[in-house]
Amino acid sequence: MTDQIARRWTLWRLPRRALIGYPILSLAGAFTALSTIPVRSENLLPFGLLIFCAVVYPELSRPIERLRRTGRPFIDLNSVWMFAAVLLLHPALSAAVIVASYTSQWIRNRSGKAVSAAATIVAGYAAYAFLAWVSVVPFDRMPRDVASFGLVVSAGLVFLIVDSVLIYYAAPHDLEAGDYALSGSAIALGIVLAWALVDWPIILVLIVGIALALHRGVLIRQLRDQVRVDSKTGLLNSASWSKDATARLRHGGSSALLMLDLDNFKTINDKYGHLVGDKHLKAVADVLKSEVRGTDVVGRFGGEEFVILLPCTSLDDALAVAERIRRRIDNLGTVTVSVGVAAHPEHGSSLDEVVNAADLALLAAKTAGRNRTLLFAAPQAPGW
Repeated sequence: MTDQIARRWTLWRLPRRALIGYPILSLAGAFTALSTIPVRSENLLPFGLLIFCAVVYPELSRPIERLRRTGRPFIDLNSVWMFAAVLLLHPALSAAVIVASYTSQWIRNRSGKAVSAAATIVAGYAAYAFLAWVSVVPFDRMPRDVASFGLVVSAGLVFLIVDSVLIYYAAPHDLEAGDYALSGSAIALGIVLAWALVDWPIILVLIVGIALALHRGVLIRQLRDQVRVDSKTGLLNSASWSKDATARLRHGGSSALLMLDLDNFKTINDKYGHLVGDKHLKAVADVLKSEVRGTDVVGRFGGEEFVILLPCTSLDDALAVAERIRRRIDNLGTVTVSVGVAAHPEHGSSLDEVVNAADLALLAAKTAGRNRTLLFAAPQAPGW
């Protein structure tokens, strides 16, 4: 009977069963802290204020979150309240603030996750243990000097690193440097909040306003990014690709361009429907992203066509990349691609000219039987 209950438990059905350790560690840590560390009376007021922020803030930011939680991996700005709790409170109380924050997010936005909450609690324990190891006094009794500042910032780094690693293991994702900077900013604001709750609690009002402004700034950046991206594939759309590729060509040097087209894609759409067709497009886009470098420019050119600019790449290397991509897509077993390859400046001095050359090579690959890669060959002048 117990085994049947365990099998039905959502966490037990996770792809990585090691994740069950997250909630176990969070609960074990809370019980251990309660049995070994006394709860100080000074914790009660900040605990109440932070619980209030953790519960109310998701409601205040709800209109922003509805738009923000689309497309990109999510960085939790509620770290402001969570890390302030880690600095100020008993570990069990800080865990309660984190649980309250994630529960409120789930109620308001259907976004909080038990695994993420447990990972953040464990990260909080790690930061608390680090501070206890390097400092003989708690945060609220630390001298306000450079040494203490360095210790608290280091604890913030411990919190950020442990939380990021645990959440990445739970759900691998791609994050940019700006995403980590955003998370770090939320933790830094949490340090300011913890300081304010010790010396001047009314500043809490200003910090809530700053957090909302930061939230809205993140939304603006996300909306700007979404304008550049094709929603079905996650690649750059045609206009954004052309702009970025043109900028890369201005740097000079030899570059190569690949144009890819899915073979007989209309047949797939007609036979199985556009939803299945969209899944094929996404699968191909995933292959492209996994096979190129960070400096390469990948986009959806339109319909079932994709295009890749490979800066500082010889024709031989470009042909090898094109063949590797073609074979990987062929191995999917559901669709094939034809690829045309051209070079800058050999086949054109402008982006449009190189794109046209790659398009002609692609047409030749289609004519030759599809599912192959061909290099652009300039038309021969007619003989006399």
